[in-house]
Amino acid sequence: MKPVDAAEAERRRQGWRDFFATGGHWEMRYSPERWAEIVRRNVVTAVVMIAVAALLVALLWWWGRLGPLVLGGVLALVMVVYALTALHRRAMLLAQSGGEPGVVLGVSDRGVHTSVRGIGTVPWSEVLGAFIIDEHEKVDAIRASRGLQGAAARFAAKNGADCIHVNVVVVDGKAMRRQITRRSHRRFVQTWAHHDGPQFGVLSFGIDSATDQSDPATMPRLALALTVQCEDRGLPTRIDSDATRFAEHMMRISNVFDHSTVDAGDSGTETGTTGGQSRP
Repeated sequence: MKPVDAAEAERRRQGWRDFFATGGHWEMRYSPERWAEIVRRNVVTAVVMIAVAALLVALLWWWGRLGPLVLGGVLALVMVVYALTALHRRAMLLAQSGGEPGVVLGVSDRGVHTSVRGIGTVPWSEVLGAFIIDEHEKVDAIRASRGLQGAAARFAAKNGADCIHVNVVVVDGKAMRRQITRRSHRRFVQTWAHHDGPQFGVLSFGIDSATDQSDPATMPRLALALTVQCEDRGLPTRIDSDATRFAEHMMRISNVFDHSTVDAGDSGTETGTTGGQSRP
């Protein structure tokens, strides 16, 4: 997302304000083909990895040599872990999409619109902020590299590994978890402990893997729509190239430690304050 001059940025912001003021509702949608491919590939990947791991251990056990058996056991364990990761990635995609390739995220004056079964629209009164993590430049460089790391990154991309996430922070994560219809999908809402209040929740939406990225303006539109809504409500919002500042913000509002000046002088977009360490 390329920076623009201040006048142009304000013009775009005002355009979104006018759009929302007239009842406008903007949304990003999945690519049905890409969504279905990811759901299928992760199952195939998990089955193949587990089958190969079992076959490898069986062959080495039959061979009966301790050294190769230990090394093969470690390799088999890695395969099983990757299989579980693939199944988890599939489950989270199904959770955030409600089991079908419809809306990824929508934005309006009513709130943040999701396809999560049991949650649907999260009203702005329950939102504590929205943070966009865009790691595509770093991830693209890794995927383009040669060797095992590049090959693994390209394989993960085909299986739906996202490099752009939108983290929507909500007031009560445990309550929102209970709203999700399917119990196996409730892990989609991450919870952050708070020593003197409800556990904050984070809905983390993977954006790029299952969507049509042929229009380069789609992601900037989503980012600006969320930014305008958050800024006009005094809610914190950022666009960063990694999750470091998001994690710092969550630790700060969770009262994990006193980090009240963590955002002072930082680059990026952030407005408003929430939380902070309790004082006697």
